[in-house]
Amino acid sequence: MRELALDYVLRQVDILQSIVAAFEQKYAMSFAQFQQYLHERSRLLASSDLDGETRRRLGQLVMHEEDDWLEWKAAAEMLESWLGLSREVAG
Repeated sequence: MRELALDYVLRQVDILQSIVAAFEQKYAMSFAQFQQYLHERSRLLASSDLDGETRRRLGQLVMHEEDDWLEWKAAAEMLESWLGLSREVAG
C-alpha cells in the first residue's frame, strides 16, 4: 500500500514540476523574478504616461500574465505540498 501511495505522490510531483518548468521556460525566469516583473508591469499600467491604445494592449497582456501567475503560484505551492508528502510516505 505504501508503494502505491508513493507512486501516486511521485506522479503528482512530476506533473507539477513539468508545469513549473514550462512557466520558467516560457518567461525565462524564476517565479520570484516573474512576480517582480509582473509588479513592475502593473505599476507601468497604472502610470498616467500611456496613451489609450498602449494602455489597452498592456492591460490585456498583464491580465494574461496574471492568469499565468496564478496558475504558476498554485503549481509551485502544490509541488511543495506533494514533495513534503513524498518525504512522509517514503520515510
